[in-house]
Amino acid sequence: MRFPYYTDEWKEHRLEDLGFFIGGGTPDTTNQQFWTGKIPWISSSDLSVDDIGRIFKTRFINDDAIKSSATKLVPKGGILMVSRVGIGKFAVADEDLCTSQDFTNLVTNQNAHFICYYFSARAKDFIKLSQGTSIKGFTIQDIKSSVFPVPILQEQENISSFLSVIDSRIRTQRKIIEDLTVLKNNVVKKLFENELKFKNGDKDFQKWEKKRLTEISNEHLNKNQGNLYSEVFSVSKHKGVINQIEHLGRSFSAKDIAHYKVVYPGDLVYTKSPTSEFPFGIIKQNRTGRTGVVSPLYCVFTPETFELGYLLHEYFNSPVNTYNYLNPLVQKGAKNTMNINNDTFLNGAKLLIPIDKIEQTSIYTTLSLLADKIDVEEKIFIKYENQKKYLLANLFI
Repeated sequence: MRFPYYTDEWKEHRLEDLGFFIGGGTPDTTNQQFWTGKIPWISSSDLSVDDIGRIFKTRFINDDAIKSSATKLVPKGGILMVSRVGIGKFAVADEDLCTSQDFTNLVTNQNAHFICYYFSARAKDFIKLSQGTSIKGFTIQDIKSSVFPVPILQEQENISSFLSVIDSRIRTQRKIIEDLTVLKNNVVKKLFENELKFKNGDKDFQKWEKKRLTEISNEHLNKNQGNLYSEVFSVSKHKGVINQIEHLGRSFSAKDIAHYKVVYPGDLVYTKSPTSEFPFGIIKQNRTGRTGVVSPLYCVFTPETFELGYLLHEYFNSPVNTYNYLNPLVQKGAKNTMNINNDTFLNGAKLLIPIDKIEQTSIYTTLSLLADKIDVEEKIFIKYENQKKYLLANLFI
């Protein structure tokens, strides 16, 4: 793919001819005085693989810190290249800053944004150049002789400007999704804190009541006799109940799944496996619309109504709510195993819930509309990202 009016061949350049390199380093972390300045200090975790222009600035150092360590000032416009622990991340410095020793930075005589996009498109080449056993990486010596075809400066500027517009739209789309998610979470939070109430026309609904899970749901131990159902579900922190192959890429279930528990549409599943943010496990509703099976180690229970189950799913989406509910109930074993039986789980603290079925439906309708809107925006986001990947693969020789 070429922009109109450009027909000249791209000229090959050694990387060392495209500018000069600047390394990084870490000032003494025990000297708090070093970390009170205004100069951003960037580690590899502060860059994103998917968003070239995104730099998270959370730590700052002063001039004394630079003088005392191997880190050097990378000027605005310098290209940040992660050279170990996260190879394939790149960004253009939007101000003077410093980086950790995990970076090999380039100050280029070309269009910095074009070079940055180019590097991102050829990230695999940098990974191939990496050496080492426990921690792989590359040095200036490893990459300085690498050859890159580069067009004239005007074409560089056109390509980088075009891609930056796509990046800007992706950031906007990400912000739309984040804002909608915050809105939905705030609605759930205010509902359970009794700060937001639905009306039945001009009348108030019946007051919410505190109930244990065992009072508003039934655990079922239905086994997959005769292997009636073949779809095995996993339970994901972000995706909820999901086809195991779709989620993990392959099946991890036993060959014979007759002893697995059946999960019907609307059922809630409690997994006793710790994840980040959810150290005592997660609780999700089956919203696939399909019947499948899960590991016999999981607790499967059916709420009185689908709508009530939907609300409980949203309540337990909060790491804080889940932790507060499970923390008094779970005993951790020597190897971080979860010691909690299903009866204990279902007889935990009472939750304040809506009793009126009409109110449950009203809440479900509102929350599901927000969820559908988020889903639509996420699909648009994926399309923009795929468009960018296509362009990166076809705009560069």
